[in-house]
Amino acid sequence: MAPTRVGIIGTGTIANSHATALRGYPGGQIVAVFDVLGDRARDYAEKWNVPTVCGSLDELLARGYVDAVIVCTPPFAHAEPTMKALEAGKHVLCEKPFALDPHEAERMVRTAERAGKFLACASGRNRCSAAQRKAHAMMASGELGDVYHVRWSRWRFRGRPGHHIFPESAWFLDQRRAGGGAMMDIAVYQIDTVLWLLGNPRVTSVMASMRQITEEPPAGGVKQDVEDHVVIMVSCEGGKSGIIETAWVANVKGADGFFVFGTKAGLRFDPLTKITAVPVDESSGLQRMPWMGGESFRSIEEQVLLAPDNYSDDFGSITQQFVDGVAAGRQPYTPGRDALEVTRIIDAAYRSVRSGAMVALA
Repeated sequence: MAPTRVGIIGTGTIANSHATALRGYPGGQIVAVFDVLGDRARDYAEKWNVPTVCGSLDELLARGYVDAVIVCTPPFAHAEPTMKALEAGKHVLCEKPFALDPHEAERMVRTAERAGKFLACASGRNRCSAAQRKAHAMMASGELGDVYHVRWSRWRFRGRPGHHIFPESAWFLDQRRAGGGAMMDIAVYQIDTVLWLLGNPRVTSVMASMRQITEEPPAGGVKQDVEDHVVIMVSCEGGKSGIIETAWVANVKGADGFFVFGTKAGLRFDPLTKITAVPVDESSGLQRMPWMGGESFRSIEEQVLLAPDNYSDDFGSITQQFVDGVAAGRQPYTPGRDALEVTRIIDAAYRSVRSGAMVALA
């Protein structure tokens, strides 16, 4: 199977991650690059041994030997190159967040369907980890029963982009360019995972709370008008639900937690552990308390994976999954339709914050 020949659009920090994934990988090769900052594109091409630096997006898309592109621009600049590439006959992997609003995301997905090309999104990159793959397989097989709730809390003690980390990327703090703060940077991944492990049910409502931590503003006069702290609750058809919590500036450690609740068994991550209820009987040797009913249970915990939760070497990164899918002619692992649903929830969460009320989704 011939390798997928890839064009990179935008050569900022995340573009290096994709190049790292494809370095020496037989399934894909970066053959062309474009950035509105020409010097940065040339530096990237030299660093990663990319043979062609294009002077415009149209020039890159006109290269017939480019099979697919990876859009690595800031969020406000995702839609145009994605749709142009699809219309030019290229498959696309778009970085997260997919789009700044659902209308934009819908246009991107419809363009892909009309062009007959694959569209994938990096908001689903956690699906490539060993633990999430195993958890999803357990959910899909019915081993957990009906998965009805997923909760993921993921906190950074101090990790605000453009300030504590990636100081050169102050655009993270600019709502116009980034679309939002911790929501677009971290929660976007969690939303994708929560829905995926619930079986992608239809979301019926969203309630959210957010806060900007103004007590510690960015240094150097950098303007911030996006949130540091995010809490979201999603309600879905069939009584399913999910809770997502995250922050750039949490001021706490040891509060992370990732849980899947099913009618037969539950899961706790890090390490991935299956938790099952078993009846307590006299032979167990456990003392029955006076207040216990006729049916009492204790938990059995079984570690499901010996590998770390984030292990992915046996499955590849999202970049490798994308190029392999293109080469095989199959839908990549993280389809644009799923990213559209994530975008709808993000939009509803911001509307919930503005209104102070739950937002119902049709």
